[in-house]
Amino acid sequence: MAILGTDDKKTQGQSQRNDWKEKGVENVRGLGHFDEIKKTYSENIILIFYSDRSEKSRKALATLNKLKIKNPQIPIFSVNVSQIKDIHPRYGVDAVPAVMVFKQGIPMEMVYGLQSEDYYERLISPGATTNPAKPGAESKSHRVVIYTSSSCPWCAAAKAYLSKNRIPFREINVSQNPSAAAELVKRTGQTGVPQLDIDGTFVVGFDRPKIDKLLGIN
Repeated sequence: MAILGTDDKKTQGQSQRNDWKEKGVENVRGLGHFDEIKKTYSENIILIFYSDRSEKSRKALATLNKLKIKNPQIPIFSVNVSQIKDIHPRYGVDAVPAVMVFKQGIPMEMVYGLQSEDYYERLISPGATTNPAKPGAESKSHRVVIYTSSSCPWCAAAKAYLSKNRIPFREINVSQNPSAAAELVKRTGQTGVPQLDIDGTFVVGFDRPKIDKLLGIN
């Protein structure tokens, strides 16, 4: 997973962007273009933020491209943050690859890190669970959901910590999702963020020792 920075300026040209569009995943040309896309599609939209300079980004984009080819009815769009600079700051995206799900034009869920094709398909399916763990896997895969809000510095710190340790996670911005905020209070009795759901155990605040223990970070 790559952390975004101001020096991410190199690109690989318009031809690569056109190649992806021809294969199914349409590149977003800018904020105005994406606003039009949200008006056009009333159903769920998948938007991947990636960078040419991130290998995991390219792999995530390729995975979503396969999903798009198999399911052309699913609206899947991509933003190359190396070229398009006005979209990811609006939605608080600070690392790539990141996949955001929009429902009726509203951002509802965010997943960081490289995931499987099945995972991305479940992400947009109604009532689906997005646990990336595979049955019978030898290594322990954790289901991590982080609840955040806009302009929350500790939320950004928690996300950066997970990214640094290569922990895939799903983000839910409760300031943009009132139903998720209500459900969070119901489950934990707490209104503050960040809150992390790690395999069903909640961590309130950026409690690094507890996070390390639950995730096995040394």
